[in-house]
Amino acid sequence: MSFRKLLLAGAALAASSAALTAPASASIIDRPHFKVLGVVIVWGANDADGSTPIATDFVIGDAADTDLIAADGRTVVTGSLTATPDAAAIAASGFSALDLDGTEIGDGDGDLDLNDSFAAFDVSTATIGGAPLTYNSSFYVASNTAFGINATVQSSTVSGDFALADVGYALSVTPAGTDGALTFGGNATDVGATGDFSGAPADLAAFGAGANQVFLGTERTAANAGNIVSQSVRFDAEYTLGPVAGYDLSQGAGEIEAQLAYTVFVP
Repeated sequence: MSFRKLLLAGAALAASSAALTAPASASIIDRPHFKVLGVVIVWGANDADGSTPIATDFVIGDAADTDLIAADGRTVVTGSLTATPDAAAIAASGFSALDLDGTEIGDGDGDLDLNDSFAAFDVSTATIGGAPLTYNSSFYVASNTAFGINATVQSSTVSGDFALADVGYALSVTPAGTDGALTFGGNATDVGATGDFSGAPADLAAFGAGANQVFLGTERTAANAGNIVSQSVRFDAEYTLGPVAGYDLSQGAGEIEAQLAYTVFVP
């Protein structure tokens, strides 16, 4: 055998020997993955029939803050699960009745009209009004993430001596309570304590033409394991005719009606 052939044979033997003695290696790849989008659930009354408690917004925190429920919701009367009236009912019922030195005038139906009556009174120091006329409404929110709320004045009707600036606006949070027979907030965080309400306009005239940020939160409502109701807080809106000192005769007579739409978003 030539020297060249011996050299090649030796190289082949070395390669074969290396293959037999190299340690074996293998890879097992495992890639567990979980993704939970931010979820914000808004509930109150169904706008179609006033039924409660109904969730009408199920917002997921994608790029578009998609609402998975097409139906519209309606607020409830604060402290109850009674749906707020629709526009026709509001026109019929109006605001709270005026009072005379803290005593309600009339039959207590919310209107001062020909069906009302009251006793003769001394006018020496008597005043009409003295306390703001208020309209209070609420809705509930449960979330696994921080969220914000925008409000838009969709329409308004003003007549007589009144203007939108005569109706004050405020939004607040009630973290827990019992409305009707339903107890909420037992497993919820008070998002109002750390949330920002500073962007909320002071009165209806101060609302811009589009969306107005009325709340921006920094944490989720759900604090502990529970159901949607127990992980919910209540947002309370208060509209006040005569927001500073309350209504008196100097403000004249008239009528104001506005429709606001609240939209929840994930920042």
